[in-house]
Amino acid sequence: MIEPYMAFAIQSKTYGCTSREDIKKNLHNLIPQIEGCLYMGDVLYPTKLVVLSEGALQGFYDEHSRMDHVEACKKIAITLPGEESERLAEVAKKWKVYLVAQAKVLEPDIIKDRFFNTAFIIDPEGNIIHKHRKGRVFTPESTTTPWDVYDIWKEKVGEGLDAFYPVADTPIGRIGTMICYEGYFCETGRMLALNGAEILCRGGELEHHCNIGVWEVMNRAHAVNNSCYMVAANSGPKFHTTSESVPSMTGSTGSDTMICNYRGQIMSRVDKPHVSYAAAVINIEELRTFRVKGMISLLPHVSAELWGELYLEAAKKFSWPKNLYAEEAPPLYPERKKFYKDIVDQMIRKGLLSPPEGFELHERIEEYEEPQKGEGQQKEEELVKK
Repeated sequence: MIEPYMAFAIQSKTYGCTSREDIKKNLHNLIPQIEGCLYMGDVLYPTKLVVLSEGALQGFYDEHSRMDHVEACKKIAITLPGEESERLAEVAKKWKVYLVAQAKVLEPDIIKDRFFNTAFIIDPEGNIIHKHRKGRVFTPESTTTPWDVYDIWKEKVGEGLDAFYPVADTPIGRIGTMICYEGYFCETGRMLALNGAEILCRGGELEHHCNIGVWEVMNRAHAVNNSCYMVAANSGPKFHTTSESVPSMTGSTGSDTMICNYRGQIMSRVDKPHVSYAAAVINIEELRTFRVKGMISLLPHVSAELWGELYLEAAKKFSWPKNLYAEEAPPLYPERKKFYKDIVDQMIRKGLLSPPEGFELHERIEEYEEPQKGEGQQKEEELVKK
């Protein structure tokens, strides 16, 4: 029997890192905050689960400065395990908790000169027991996904749910992870649930999709549609670099860290963009009773075979291409944006999207300007001018 326990979703201050050395500043702020939460946690129940937001370790400098992918591999991406994860492992061991974190990670054993946006779980013994690589990414993010190197991924990692939507079977329940943008896709939560997940841990969301309620809708929908707990940690104050003292408004995160139960109800939330946390009791036995003895859980009614066939039929008309970055790393932002627009054009031609009146295919892509230029952005501006 799994006794009820506390889960914490940490809303932390985040600094954009221009080098791996900068990650130490985020850890310097983050670890005392985690330990402060854990110190208070046992007031109700023993704390067993801590979830960090996307960007808690490295921030988002590489995205906002439009850094070249290979440059980010050299300067910012880390390895797992490594110095940074070991600092978190010390906390997990000290407090006997499962700790869910995220980082942009090098995987040289899979493919060189690529990083994957990776969610990972550290167990109470300090071991990394789970790694999930982000499956869909927002166009400004230059992350490599498993689909981008699909043939290599199948050879080196495998096929099936465990290779793309792994779930960690732990003494506190079955835990699945998702990162920011892939949470927009209902398929992400459903694949995790069909692979056994009982707790979904999600990190990160950009503003303004928090203040208009989109983040909340997605989190609650994943929870109720899959009869899972949702522990969703978002960033608090976000700084462009470690040298700045004023929070950045460029792509700012919207806070609203929350924990939802398996009925889709919000159990705890932080509705202000400051350093804080959401905390709630996780009762896995109650969830399992609801799933097995009740009649409202949707999972038994999932028509996976039918929908799988229909998805295959739809894929004949349109599918985001695989192996895009098997030979070369993701290009600079203007090229990625143009590719996205080209896909939209294809969907219009095939009748899958209806354009507004007066729309012309292959519209000119306007130059995107950032207040602070990294090496990658300087290269992309040269591309735009050409």
